[in-house]
Amino acid sequence: MLRSAYQNPRLVILAVALIIVSGVAGFYTRVAREDPKSQVRWGYVTTQLPGAEPLEIESLISEPIERMLREAGTVRSIESSSLRGVSLVFIRLTDEVTDVTQSWSKIQDKLSEVAGQLPARATVPVLVDERRWGSHTRVVALYEKENTAVPAGLLARWAKELDNRLSFVLGTRFTETFGIPSEEIAVEIDEQTIAAMGITIQEIASRIRARDSEGLDALSQSSGHTMPVSLAGDVDSLDHLRSLVLRGDPSDRRLLLGDVATISRSERQPRDQTAIVQGRRAAVVATRMDDSYGIDAWTDRQQQVLDDFQSSIPEGLEIAILFDQKRYTDERAGNLYQSLGMGMALVIVVVCMMMGWRAAIPICTALPLTLCMVFFLMIPFGISLHQMSIAGLILALGMLIDNPIIVVDEIQRRLDAGDEAFEALRHSIRRLTKPLLGANVTTILGFCPILLIGGPTGEFMEQLGWAVIACLIGSLVLSLTLIPVLAAWCLRPSSTAAELDVPYFDIHRSKPNLLARAYAKFLQIILRFPLLAIGLTLIVPACGFHVARTLPEQFFPVAERDHFHFSVRLPTDASISETEQAAMLARRVVIRHPEVEDVAMFVGKSAPKLHYSMVALEDNRPNFAQGLVQLSTPTAAVDLIRQIQTELDNQLPQAQCIVTLIEQGPPAPAPIEFRLYGPSLEKLAELGDQTQALLMQVPGVIHTRTSLDPGGPVFDLDIEQSEAERSGLMDEFISRQLRDRLDGVIAAKMSEEIEEIPIRVRLKNSQATNPARVLSMPLVTPGNLPQVVPLSSLAHWRVKPQIFSIFRRNSSRCNIVSAYVEAGRLPIAIEQDFKAQIQAKGFALPRGYRYDFGGISSERDSAVGNLAAFSAVVAVLAVAVLVLTFGSFRLALIIMGVTVLAVGLGLGSLWLFGYPIGIISLIGMAGMVGLAVNDSIVVLSECQIGEQQSQPIERSVYASTRHVFTTSVTTVAGVLPLILRGGVFWPPMMIVIAGGVVGATAIALCFTPACFELIKPRNRPVTG
Repeated sequence: MLRSAYQNPRLVILAVALIIVSGVAGFYTRVAREDPKSQVRWGYVTTQLPGAEPLEIESLISEPIERMLREAGTVRSIESSSLRGVSLVFIRLTDEVTDVTQSWSKIQDKLSEVAGQLPARATVPVLVDERRWGSHTRVVALYEKENTAVPAGLLARWAKELDNRLSFVLGTRFTETFGIPSEEIAVEIDEQTIAAMGITIQEIASRIRARDSEGLDALSQSSGHTMPVSLAGDVDSLDHLRSLVLRGDPSDRRLLLGDVATISRSERQPRDQTAIVQGRRAAVVATRMDDSYGIDAWTDRQQQVLDDFQSSIPEGLEIAILFDQKRYTDERAGNLYQSLGMGMALVIVVVCMMMGWRAAIPICTALPLTLCMVFFLMIPFGISLHQMSIAGLILALGMLIDNPIIVVDEIQRRLDAGDEAFEALRHSIRRLTKPLLGANVTTILGFCPILLIGGPTGEFMEQLGWAVIACLIGSLVLSLTLIPVLAAWCLRPSSTAAELDVPYFDIHRSKPNLLARAYAKFLQIILRFPLLAIGLTLIVPACGFHVARTLPEQFFPVAERDHFHFSVRLPTDASISETEQAAMLARRVVIRHPEVEDVAMFVGKSAPKLHYSMVALEDNRPNFAQGLVQLSTPTAAVDLIRQIQTELDNQLPQAQCIVTLIEQGPPAPAPIEFRLYGPSLEKLAELGDQTQALLMQVPGVIHTRTSLDPGGPVFDLDIEQSEAERSGLMDEFISRQLRDRLDGVIAAKMSEEIEEIPIRVRLKNSQATNPARVLSMPLVTPGNLPQVVPLSSLAHWRVKPQIFSIFRRNSSRCNIVSAYVEAGRLPIAIEQDFKAQIQAKGFALPRGYRYDFGGISSERDSAVGNLAAFSAVVAVLAVAVLVLTFGSFRLALIIMGVTVLAVGLGLGSLWLFGYPIGIISLIGMAGMVGLAVNDSIVVLSECQIGEQQSQPIERSVYASTRHVFTTSVTTVAGVLPLILRGGVFWPPMMIVIAGGVVGATAIALCFTPACFELIKPRNRPVTG
């Protein structure tokens, strides 16, 4: 085949054209996004049991659901929070799961099975997964203009219309609303009036419900036609409600609803959630794009819908885009493509300078052709264009050029030795196929752990490894097919035969080079004193291992975003109006900083997720608010975050305020989690308080919180059973009347066009929390002759602290103590300080209690554990490949020694440039090891072949030096743009790779030949 290609240039032209066209097609058909697609491994189940205490929720709801979910098989952890009237069960799937859709289907089936085992009053368990854990693509706000008051009903109707329109944009996966006001028809009853008449709220609600015929009542059919028959007089206006007859008598005296109630249409009070944008009341619609669509076209389609909607909304409303993923995707992709272009330019310049322009033609041709092959391979493998896959291409620039350099250099040497062009091509391929396969497979194995980590971390990083491996495979295929043919056409023998005996530095020079002669003398010295050479080579890697103990740990770096978020948490008994006031004060504190453009506040519910690492689990929490802060600067400065944190703590002492930078990595509710397990809630709460006190003594910890919230006071009523029974009032009847009077009853719904507005019957001032107000409530006895009995005559009362929530983890009661750290501080380092603190203080748990750690360290241990496990497997495979390549265990042992030295060099590079060690740098280390051994493999191959031909070792090293230096320089040149661009994400990985590769050059040219000199058979001649 090579002969046909060499003799028929048309075949080469057609092959090149096919590769280019395929690559262009692959590039333009790939979906662009900022981050890789990650599967949703988190979810939670919500089940309601109205009126039940947390202890009842735990035993009747949470425990049965937990037992059933454990049978699903693919669940890593199950946590539950049992609150008053509701159970929340949090589920996390194992990292090994690849088909999460099937796993969630199994869990849904288990929930269907357990539904029949729950109490009759309990709602059906509802599984919530993607909507709470997937990030939003675009967030749109509809808010009141300044100095304009818009009725809540009008804002709600237009917000629902906006949500409806955005949900039908092609490519929209789902929408989620925030802060939309809830309208209702309030029928407020005077309790003394209805009590005197012996009427209960439930009776009034039943009369309203009976008046609503709910659509078609009958169908009249005859032989000629069919006619629907509908009862007129459905509840369709407030006047109809007021004229509703509650009671009548034969003398035509009627008691109307309007006689005993005030009827109005208004926003439901208390509100369940509020959104504030530009300092004004707002409703927010967050949208998520389906992953199979391109963000450019989808954003354009949605913007057209928004433009049409803007022209139709009332004068007092305005639209604002709070978040647009496309802007960050375009910015990140633009920077990476610029780095890719700069890297390619640097690599081409280096190749031209070190290999000559003729050799540079086939070598540099491999760059675009390899990239085109990779773009085409993205189609069947379903790879998208995002920061990880593009960075993988940048990282591979210097690597993929390695194979062509070796092939072209070998062909040039054979041409210089007098071979014909095709014979030089054929012999070079025959000689290099085995070592190239060995070197590339070893490098590929170095990146395989990235593909095998699994879980959220693996899904985030794996496409970087895929891109590098695809580039290496494409480069190898081209280097054994097209590139040799191009080299045979372009290269010419060197001008003088004398050049064959001088080092490579002189190949393109007319005079001998002193540096080349010094290098030749250096090689002779290290081969004469190999132990000394090995000892000197070990110094720098050993120093790297030594300073590695001082490197700080950081699991994932901060995301480089121009926004951050903060939360405001009041005591659990705080009302939503109190939380709104605290949220507005927090907004004023934050927005007065000149770097801040706007602050969007969300009260009663978590804010929209602007990044996949954000956690959004606060629903129906009137004591919680979250703010999204938009900055005018490219990134959030640590000093600004710390200053805002201090100001919020000073201005809102009654609240717990947490200011959070957006970080890369899987979502974690808190940076540090100390999980206490045991049977007694009181003891767990006590241990949690002790732990909080210890944590607050650790420098860097700013706030702590426990999952066993203390809760507010509860008004406890003890019913006198004998008195209640004499009145005909059972506990359930009393409970229903109290619930109806305090919470109200949804009697029916009033239809208005396409909307249905609930009609709530409640007492006037039903939100009052004064115990005297509750005790004064009159109870109506059942029967034909109802009587009024005051609640105070039937019950003794007391105010006591309540159990707000009961938390469980993997079937054990648990109190999670969460610690939040100062911006810019590394949580893992603070956790180590805390561990030292509990040991120094002698913190011990009673018998039957235990603890472990969660948070970022748990995610770190999982990811690093998987990486280490797969790295060990890959190391064994790499040894097998090396043994097969060299046919020698001793030579394979040399290469394994090189890998150890390369790790030391990478650690030393991190220390030298002041970066922490984390998952990004560890993955860079794994890839760098594969690169570092590449040069040593080539040098050993040359030495092994030279030994078979009785050639001096230094000559074999001479033959390898040019491409060793060239490949090292091109690798550094390829990653240099990402290093120079700065930031906190890419530089640690690229510095590890660059530092390791530079050091590996010295190892390949010094340590490797010295080791070979020591282990080679002594009967072979060596020239000195």
